[in-house]
Amino acid sequence: MAEQPVIEAVGVSRRYATTAALREAHLIVREGEIVGIYGASGSGKSTLLRLLAAIEPPDTGEVLLGGAPAWVRRYGMRHRRPPRPGYVMPIFQNPFSSLDVRWPIWRSVTEPVAIIRRASGAERRALAGERLAAVGLSGLDLEATPSELSIGQCQRVAIARALAAAPAAVVADEPTSALDVTTVAGILRLFKQVAAGGTALVLVSHDENMLRVLCDRVRPMKAGVLEPGGC
Repeated sequence: MAEQPVIEAVGVSRRYATTAALREAHLIVREGEIVGIYGASGSGKSTLLRLLAAIEPPDTGEVLLGGAPAWVRRYGMRHRRPPRPGYVMPIFQNPFSSLDVRWPIWRSVTEPVAIIRRASGAERRALAGERLAAVGLSGLDLEATPSELSIGQCQRVAIARALAAAPAAVVADEPTSALDVTTVAGILRLFKQVAAGGTALVLVSHDENMLRVLCDRVRPMKAGVLEPGGC
């Protein structure tokens, strides 16, 4: 396993108004590792994922991506600085709201790729077809919009998008909550394959048993505290 962590949270905390959503959390995730986090609603799991993905900065502590700070201060303000576009890709808890309702599915799936390199529309459609097949949606109309899909299909589209540009890490908030048992099994196999290829994954779920089957390490959260379970 690589010496350099892909993601590292060093004493990160986050407060919203008077609520301490996250309290001095420490976490290290290395290449090819799957880390699971479980806890009740409101325990701080989603807040931690947003910080790990550098969607928002911590109030205290630091998030390191590839060993470098995810946020830097310039002119008194914090600016996001990932190692490269698409270094960490999130999968949000509400898959429908995470997709642009105006875009056809092929465009949503390949958006991360378009940020990294130029690609023709034909290339992007072909790539979208490959990525959708990997999540069991090989027959999906690439021109469909999210409103034409079920919530479970939207969840799989969101997973395909997160994996499209070969990120160094994926952070996923309840990524299988809208899927049936058979589909869940296929997605978990896909996550294993992705990790075997070197991608680090952090998965949040209420399903502790599923996490313990899939993950290399599992840590509980309670009242904003990421409890011990090994870094």
